[in-house]
Amino acid sequence: MSIGMSRGRPAVVIPAVAALVAGVWGVDRGSMWHDEATSFTVARRSLPALWDTLGQIDAVHGLYYLMLHPLLALVSGPDLGEVVLRLPSVLATCVAAAGVAAVAEHTASSWTGLFAGLAYATTPVVSYYAQEGRSYALVTAAVVLATLFLARAVSEPRPRWWVLYGTAVAVGCLLNVFAVFALLAHAVTLLVSRAGRAALLRWVAACAAGLVPVAPLVWVSSAQQGQVGWLTRPGWEAVGELVTRLAGTGALLVVTAGLVVLAFLPGRCAEDAAQAAPRLPLLAVAAPLAVLPPAALLAVSQIKPFYQDRYVLYAVVGLAWLVGAGLAAAGRLSGRLGGRRVPGVVVACALLGVTAVLALPSQADVRRITSRNDDPAGAARVIREDARPGDAVLFLPVGRRIVADAYPEDFVAVREVALTRTAAQTGALISQEIPAKRIAAALHDVSRVWTIQRSRIKDSRLSTPQDVAKLRSLHDDYRQASRTRVHGYLIRLFVSQSTDPSGR
Repeated sequence: MSIGMSRGRPAVVIPAVAALVAGVWGVDRGSMWHDEATSFTVARRSLPALWDTLGQIDAVHGLYYLMLHPLLALVSGPDLGEVVLRLPSVLATCVAAAGVAAVAEHTASSWTGLFAGLAYATTPVVSYYAQEGRSYALVTAAVVLATLFLARAVSEPRPRWWVLYGTAVAVGCLLNVFAVFALLAHAVTLLVSRAGRAALLRWVAACAAGLVPVAPLVWVSSAQQGQVGWLTRPGWEAVGELVTRLAGTGALLVVTAGLVVLAFLPGRCAEDAAQAAPRLPLLAVAAPLAVLPPAALLAVSQIKPFYQDRYVLYAVVGLAWLVGAGLAAAGRLSGRLGGRRVPGVVVACALLGVTAVLALPSQADVRRITSRNDDPAGAARVIREDARPGDAVLFLPVGRRIVADAYPEDFVAVREVALTRTAAQTGALISQEIPAKRIAAALHDVSRVWTIQRSRIKDSRLSTPQDVAKLRSLHDDYRQASRTRVHGYLIRLFVSQSTDPSGR
């Protein structure tokens, strides 16, 4: 493409602005799903209580909770809190979009940088995690910055770039230890680019320095692996799901695949022709990051299941670089085809617009409450609107008490007759309940009992002693008066057998 662009300015700023617009569009969904509610409730604990919690569980998210702590101290309730909770992810996505553009601009051209940055900012899965009160958008931003510093260190071998690279590696891995698989991609990038022995040695030293502060986290979290004990060994279906999650479905997948193929066609644009310093080739940066981290996690998970696609979300960055390179290649090819010359930038922008339009339905979907696993605010709202003062509430199992932890104001009128200590009081993620043998006595003279459980979990699968005792008492002494479903939850009202049919 012959049209020039001031290097590094519009190409970086425009994707960041696009990511900001996409991030704030619908950021207030009206509910924090379970994992976000965990972030909200744990990060709001006092620093001593938070430190105690991390010593027992969830140390892998410790840095993220500590970062959220002063931010959430500014808000008093969940309504504004859910927006504030997501702001770090929104801002991190802006940084990542700018970084994606900067890497492509540095290794290819400004137009390629602009296209790659916009491709990243308009990808539905990126928007999904931009509006997620968890650490994954921040991890992605750290990986992008590490890649940018690596590219700069190769072309400008100054110590500061390696120091910044090691720092970004440390931050990324402290936010999520599986960011370490990005280092595998970086190693392959250096090898296939023939960056030289000196660059490899400096890379090893920077990685070692960056991983030193991560070692204590790995040691502590290794004793907390029960958190992921529910994960199973992934099969080939996980690969297909990952591809469609990152690249889209239907026509969007076809267009994305076509652009990736175009990225590997030979040819370079005019801006790349004269480079005074050696630079990493964009394809050598993009392809390893798109493929190797997910492949490594899938392989490791055949031995010990750890696989969740969000743990390697940052692989979408490699795909964005490939799409950006494909758009630039489409622009170059357009000038060679047909009798009428069409400016390459027009063709590339048109193709980018097509991908953005095809992604709009998915963009709308990720902003709905139903895009997440559940709606705790909806479950809490049922209690607030329908419960009477003095009613009791039981959680099946006790882990579902995250609803009351996140939305305590909705439970002020009801009694938690089985509760002994909250999760915050125990320094855990799950509250403590009275022994099973005391459940029946706790329900004595209680005429109305509400239960909250997952909508997809049947009573027969609730097998803890406390849950069995709760269900037995409800079966023997109560009858079900109503049942309400909200996304992910089933809320039932039981009234005493001696209560009249109206439930009074």
